[in-house]
Amino acid sequence: MSINKTLVPLGVTLSAILFAGQAMAGEPQVKISAKSATTSVEIQQKETGEVANKTDKVPADSNRTSSYSSKQVTTDLKAELQLELDKTTAKTRSEMRAQKSNLPEKSEKSMSSGMNHLYVYDGSVYLSEDYDGDGYYTKLSVNFDVDAYYDEYYDVYAEMFIRKNGDSEWTHYYTTDVFTIYGDNYSDDYTVTTKLNSGFPPGRYEVLIDLFEYGYSGVVDTYSEYDDADLGWLPLEDKTYESGNVSSNTWVTTVKTEIWTDNDNDGFYRDFTISFDVDTEQSSRDVYAILYQRVPGYSWEYETETAVFTVVGSSADDVISIDAEWQSGYPTDYYDFRIELIDADTGEVLDDVSSEFSSLLEVPLEDAGRDIRSTTVTPPPSSTSYGSGGGSWGLLGLSLLGLFAWFRRR
Repeated sequence: MSINKTLVPLGVTLSAILFAGQAMAGEPQVKISAKSATTSVEIQQKETGEVANKTDKVPADSNRTSSYSSKQVTTDLKAELQLELDKTTAKTRSEMRAQKSNLPEKSEKSMSSGMNHLYVYDGSVYLSEDYDGDGYYTKLSVNFDVDAYYDEYYDVYAEMFIRKNGDSEWTHYYTTDVFTIYGDNYSDDYTVTTKLNSGFPPGRYEVLIDLFEYGYSGVVDTYSEYDDADLGWLPLEDKTYESGNVSSNTWVTTVKTEIWTDNDNDGFYRDFTISFDVDTEQSSRDVYAILYQRVPGYSWEYETETAVFTVVGSSADDVISIDAEWQSGYPTDYYDFRIELIDADTGEVLDDVSSEFSSLLEVPLEDAGRDIRSTTVTPPPSSTSYGSGGGSWGLLGLSLLGLFAWFRRR
């Protein structure tokens, strides 16, 4: 097979849940992150090669309204980061395989056949974007075709791993959506295209695919360089090593995201603050930032531009902070953000970050019009399935009844 293959971007921040739990009164939900080895998924394709469906997702309205302000503060984000215990890290393949699951390991079809009834028939990798012409690429697409021994429909998904050739451990970088295949149909292949953002020095890499039948925990097939040479010895590097791409001596080092107001207690917030620290190898530099947002799977949309601020060396006292309140036109969803750092004197793009920082990904937000506490009085739950007398008391009612009985006995 030729080495004309499509490889998936190495994204180790995929599907990270950034904000969990419900904030106590007046307390924001906070996520701080340093730059990590990440990739961003640019395209997912399946079957006819079209972009995968964006189920039930709607981008922000073009007529949306919001309020933004920016300022410079003296918060030391790097010091705060040291206190964070929930930083997202990529899991290794052995760690993922060691995790226990409540799902059955195999389907009845798999157990009765005595062999894997689902398998990866073929794989290919395509490489692109080598700005400096050094032979190492920053974008890869992995394409693979899943077949079945029986002419039936199956729902499957795959976990993708990557490592440098010669390394012993695989690092997880992507989990596909669940997709449907039929028998040995050749038109139901799956493709993911990925951009390498940071953490991947120039070298030769290889990719491994673990295939699963949806609803079962056991791996039904593994596909790697040992099965297909196209998945190995891939000349890759992240975009920071591309001399023809964005690179400078001024960059974003740490990002903190805080979400504030959730009137209806649905876990989605209307106010947020994004703070980021910028370091420079120069003594000082005048910069400003442009903030973009998107619902995953859609294009980036411009949100706001900060004032011009002066950053000094690696000082912790020059953090740029953006305060926001979304008023209308923003559906309830998990939003990604992107920060573009610009030289105020020349207009040069100094840094362009998003998935390198987990705190910029999957932020649960909605506009003020959707964040409304319900004023409707909900009647107590009732049951007509058995017994007589109508409704059920619930836990609080039963507790009060028991307490009343205890007082009477005294």
